[in-house]
Amino acid sequence: MFFALLASTLANPQTLPTSSNGKQDRLIVYGKDFSFGVKEPENWTADTEELARKFHVNVVFTKKKGDGDDKSVTIRVRVNEKVDENTVEDLNYDMEQYKKEFPNAQFGALKEVHPEYKTFAKQVYVPGQFYEYVTYVNPGPESRFTFSVALSKDGAAASPGQLNAYDEVLRSLVWLTSGPKK
Repeated sequence: MFFALLASTLANPQTLPTSSNGKQDRLIVYGKDFSFGVKEPENWTADTEELARKFHVNVVFTKKKGDGDDKSVTIRVRVNEKVDENTVEDLNYDMEQYKKEFPNAQFGALKEVHPEYKTFAKQVYVPGQFYEYVTYVNPGPESRFTFSVALSKDGAAASPGQLNAYDEVLRSLVWLTSGPKK
């Protein structure tokens, strides 16, 4: 689907040091004036290039090839420049855009939370067509950016496993750096 706010940069991956068990803890995704960390859920793979550009985001997670799970699902993370600290209004604006594009769209509450940052979440769907789970994450006034995290699935609601992966991505976000406020 879409987000009303456009990403201002492309991302490039770099990995963080490995943890004590030898597994990489997070990917570092960076662009002009920012970097953040995010975990890749088990049996999912991250793309920060071709697929990310297609979706106008910084990183896209898809199910690994050979996994029997539905391939019509993506988890996307995008960094957006802030206008102000009223992040809930950004989410409400995007929900209004869904209503305009999809008059039959239905909306539901989501209880997504991040352990450190304010979150605002909604579900939007057209039964039989698509289901999206959208969360806006505000790292606080010291950052001039917000995150938007979305799980999209064609045709049916996301499975519990897909929702767990979405929650893992969302909760793993760590804001690392941003350039000076303008």
